[in-house]
Amino acid sequence: MSAYDKTSSAQKNKGKAPALKAEGPSSKKITVEALVSSPVYNFASDVSQEFREQVEALTQSMAKHMDNTLAMNAMGGDSTKAFSSTRDGDVVHLVYPGLVKDGDLLAGLITVLAALIPSCVIHKSDASWSEPEWTGESRAHLSGLISGLYRVPDSFAHSSSPTELARISMWITACSAALSVPGGVADAQGDVLPSAVAGGKSASKYMTKILAGLRSNVSDESMSQAINTLAILLKMWQKTQARTALAILRKCKIGWSTVLFRGAPTTIIKGKKNKPDQTVVRSPPKPSKSPWLSKAERSELGNIYKDDWSRTDRFRDTWVALSSEEQHVKFNETVKALKAHYEYLNNTSNSIHAKLGKRKHWIERVCKEDEFKPKVKKDESASFALADHFFQKKLSNSQMSIKKLFSPLTYLPDFPGEQSMLETWNSLIPSTEQPSRISSADFSLDEEGRSYRLWQIWADMFLPVFTINAAETEEPQPSVDNNFFKALFGIGQG
Repeated sequence: MSAYDKTSSAQKNKGKAPALKAEGPSSKKITVEALVSSPVYNFASDVSQEFREQVEALTQSMAKHMDNTLAMNAMGGDSTKAFSSTRDGDVVHLVYPGLVKDGDLLAGLITVLAALIPSCVIHKSDASWSEPEWTGESRAHLSGLISGLYRVPDSFAHSSSPTELARISMWITACSAALSVPGGVADAQGDVLPSAVAGGKSASKYMTKILAGLRSNVSDESMSQAINTLAILLKMWQKTQARTALAILRKCKIGWSTVLFRGAPTTIIKGKKNKPDQTVVRSPPKPSKSPWLSKAERSELGNIYKDDWSRTDRFRDTWVALSSEEQHVKFNETVKALKAHYEYLNNTSNSIHAKLGKRKHWIERVCKEDEFKPKVKKDESASFALADHFFQKKLSNSQMSIKKLFSPLTYLPDFPGEQSMLETWNSLIPSTEQPSRISSADFSLDEEGRSYRLWQIWADMFLPVFTINAAETEEPQPSVDNNFFKALFGIGQG
């Protein structure tokens, strides 16, 4: 029931107190009619039932009159101007003039909007109306707004004509209004709305341009009141179209790039030579990109994490296969999953790169002792060349602590459902005093899981000999000894 069309039900509501709603940012203003909708009278015991009903009916009638009078008084001097209006909460009071013609565009648009808005109260006025002389663009804009009332779009595609720009801007702003409800809308996403129409302007700015253009066509202040009323009615109409506006949104597919840029870490590349800036995904570096790996390790580490770093492709394939309605429903869920995935990639990357970085000291010391100076191009890192030189050397005579530092135990995480790295290391320690030489044959997929080839590569590279006290091997600390090889290739190695 609207705020201006409530009827009295005195007998039904007798004895009930009026429900007063606390004023707040989102509360509606209480009208006099609403205030007395549930009256509590205290009649004398000797009055008749007829008298009671007469007073109750008069109360409702007087309340309506008070509301109308207050609304008209709020307009002040504008209350006699054609198509002037005032808004009281969700109620709009509109002064309707005489001499309106069938072909009047602005008057016709206001009339139709008033007919479509349940909370628009029309007051009769003796004021006359004469439609302004519109420019071609303003006439096209008014026509576009009129067509927007009955032509509901299936998408936001549009041409560059003023009529089409007005129509589509009208619905884009309606969609934005529908999405702005407190708490948001879970099953409709505003990302499908065009960020700009008409050469870089937003839809709301284009609507402002339309109204400014209409005002430039009139010199009479009373005429400008009608344009103000049009702006009010358009906003009120948008409220009534929330369900339709959200339905339009749900018909539009959401591009994968929208989802990706919302869930993945991004960076902006500045455009050169007047080209626009470009947003790109900043994916964490793969573990295999570490410069402190041998070529064989790099290849195998790449294989282990290939699926993790390409999982975004499966996210994309799943997303594009969804219907538009499903995409809107699953948008937040997919973005959340993407964020979690990239967080996992980032944590994995940071952890492995940091642990592999412990090799740097020993690789650089050997290269310095060898006086190896790699030739690299400008802006290229020498680290890869240093590592290649290091891994070409005979490493089987290095200390057990160095061998352990270069083993998968020190940089690989444990994989779910597989033997842990520490369990693999401990399984290599003999139970007797007899030393045990380890080779690639001591590792298999069944036992060590996906890390087995890295263990094989390490075994073939360092040819470690395990003794019963291998479990006590501590991580080597960087040495300041001038004899670099003493630390690397010391006595008592295993």
